[in-house]
Amino acid sequence: MFSKYHYLSHSHNNAARVFIATLNDNVVGFCSVLPFPHPKVKNHWKEHRTVILPDYQGIGLGHLLSNSIAEILKENGKFFISTSSNPSFINSRKNDNKWVITRVGRTSKGNGKIQNKNKKNSTSSNRITVSFKYIG
Repeated sequence: MFSKYHYLSHSHNNAARVFIATLNDNVVGFCSVLPFPHPKVKNHWKEHRTVILPDYQGIGLGHLLSNSIAEILKENGKFFISTSSNPSFINSRKNDNKWVITRVGRTSKGNGKIQNKNKKNSTSSNRITVSFKYIG
């Protein structure tokens, strides 16, 4: 239902926890999150995918959904981080004191294997991204 509306990839990590957004009993979007394992940083979760259907974009539902999930995680002793190249997401978080910027720019090319096989140059090293941490 949402795959054709995500700008990077139609694939989705099966281990992700998925949250569905509804408005007046209509499904309007979803957000999925993944545990972010790290040897030094504990209890972090990372936003994996957020998609709002086209008819509902531009009214802040993606930001509201992401904030709601971040708050749920925070209430359960977890931290929430997110990286995006979407200008609307970046601007809404820059203007929200519940989020702090942790990184701006391009990531390293890494091994080059983590990309959409159907979209050339889909790794984040090919676009400007901004990373945020939710502080509530």
